[in-house]
Amino acid sequence: MEEVSVIILAGGKGTRMKSDRAKVLHELGGIPMIRHVVHTALAVVEDVVVVIGHQAERVRRVLSDFPSLLFAVQDEQLGTGHAVITALPLIPDTMRDAVILCGDTPLIQAQTIEVLINEHRAREVELTLATTRLDEPVGYGRIICDAQRRVMRIVEEADASDSEKKIDTVNTGTYCAKAAFLRRFLPDLRHDNAQGEFYLTDVVEKAYQRGIPAAVVELSNSLEVLGINTMEDLARAEASCREMVDHGG
Repeated sequence: MEEVSVIILAGGKGTRMKSDRAKVLHELGGIPMIRHVVHTALAVVEDVVVVIGHQAERVRRVLSDFPSLLFAVQDEQLGTGHAVITALPLIPDTMRDAVILCGDTPLIQAQTIEVLINEHRAREVELTLATTRLDEPVGYGRIICDAQRRVMRIVEEADASDSEKKIDTVNTGTYCAKAAFLRRFLPDLRHDNAQGEFYLTDVVEKAYQRGIPAAVVELSNSLEVLGINTMEDLARAEASCREMVDHGG
């Protein structure tokens, strides 16, 4: 797909995995999960930037046979917004859009990324979010809408009120945005939140306040787009992979 780059966020520690190994290096089907994401991204676009931080050199080595990859080093893990800021200088000026993926979503499919890009461009918007609905949305950012069903903001679990925690539409951490939009809004991010991090999600509220509401693409296959945060998540993903193989998927 032309004039689009992919930024893959792969710099975090993944403390909930309770392992010394960086989260994206944990294996799914015998392959580090970051390789799954990179392989899928390269099936859609040619320009891919991987943001590395924790165990950066180990991640770089695991991806050494993808010669076209560019790496942005996030020396301090200050949140998803900071990670994308780190990657932006490596996005060519000729790129119209950027897709942001998480390195811990190894089940995401190339077709899903293409749908996100195509919907984003068809609607002629600045920012498009991939969302999904969960019966048990604990741990995920909730999508907050206004009376006209326009996305006002995303509230992280740690900052959500009791009523907001009941919302079942969640952010998957997968986005498509105009590159110029990211360059305009990301430098203004603040870190006055429960985690003390620069949340990428905060650009949604900033854009809404300036009359630029984000579009939404709701995905039905939640497992494909939700991150692997625990060993239980990894086991669930392994089971899903085996099921796909058994059914010829």
